Amino acid sequence: MIAWTSYKDRPAVAVKAGSLTALFLPEDGGKMASLTDEQGFEYLAQAKGEVYQRLTPDGEFIHSECSSFDDMFPTIDPYTADKGAFAGIPYPDHGEICRLPWEVQMGKQEVTFVCRSRLFKTVFSKTVCAENGALAVHYRIENGYDEPYPYLWAAHCMLAGEEGAVVTTAYAEDAPIRKMFGRQEAAEMKRDALVVHDPVDGLAYKFYYTEPIPRGEVAYHYPSTGRTIRFDYDADKIPWLGVWINNGSFKGMYNIALEIATAPYDSPAEAMKANACSYLPAGGAVTFTLRFSVVEA
Repeated sequence: MIAWTSYKDRPAVAVKAGSLTALFLPEDGGKMASLTDEQGFEYLAQAKGEVYQRLTPDGEFIHSECSSFDDMFPTIDPYTADKGAFAGIPYPDHGEICRLPWEVQMGKQEVTFVCRSRLFKTVFSKTVCAENGALAVHYRIENGYDEPYPYLWAAHCMLAGEEGAVVTTAYAEDAPIRKMFGRQEAAEMKRDALVVHDPVDGLAYKFYYTEPIPRGEVAYHYPSTGRTIRFDYDADKIPWLGVWINNGSFKGMYNIALEIATAPYDSPAEAMKANACSYLPAGGAVTFTLRFSVVEA
C-alpha cells in the first residue's frame, strides 16, 4: 500500500510493507518520520509537539525536528573541499539533502523520492517498496562531475529508547571502537543498550567501530513487545557503523541511533586523513539497499 497522508502538520507518503508502515516527508528532506507495526508500536524516536519543526536550507539541524530517520549526505559535520570543481562550496552541517524538498514519483508498487542538490552536481534518490515482507529502500547517488566527488552517507536513524532494549550487531563484543564525542572514555561506553533516562544530565555519546562490519545485519530488541527491528543491508557498499546513544542530555530525548555509513567518520575531511573516505565515481553513481523488518522474539 502506498498513499498520501500526513504526519503532524506536514504532507507524508505512507508505505506499508509486511507488518510495517513507514511515513516519508517529501517536503522535509525525504525523512522517514515514523515506522510503526500493526500494533501501533513506534520504532523511531519522536519529537514532542503537534507542529513539525522544519529545517530550512540555512537553519541549524539541532533546532529543527531532529528525530526519527534523516539521510545524511554529503556529510554530517560541515566540510569544504579545497580542490576540485566543488572547491570552496560548504557541505552544510548534517548534509544538504535533509534540508530540501524532494520530488515524488509514485507508482502502484513503489515510490521514488528524488533530491537534486542546489549546491553540487549530485542527485540523490531512494525507491521504497515492499520486498518479501520487509520495507526495502533502494538508494542511488549520482555524480555530475567529471572527477570523483568526496562524500559520506549515513543513516541518521534515531530509534525510540526503552529501558532494557538491546542492540545486536555482527561485530564481536571486543571489536575496537573510536569515540566521536561524550564525557567518558571509549572503554567506558556501553555499546549495546541505553542506561537510566535522565532528561537533564543523562549520558550522550557516539562511537564508530573501526573495522568494516562482517555482515550487513544490525538489530534492536524491545523487551516490552518481544519484537526486534532488524536492518539488513549491503555490507560491501555501506560497511561502517556508528552508534549514538542518548540517555537524555540531548534535548531530553531517550534514543539510540544506528548510523550505517559509507565512511567511519563524520566528515570527508576526517575520513581522508585515515584513507577511509568514500567517493562518487566521476560521472557515475553508487547504489545500495537498506531493508527493515520486524522479528518476533
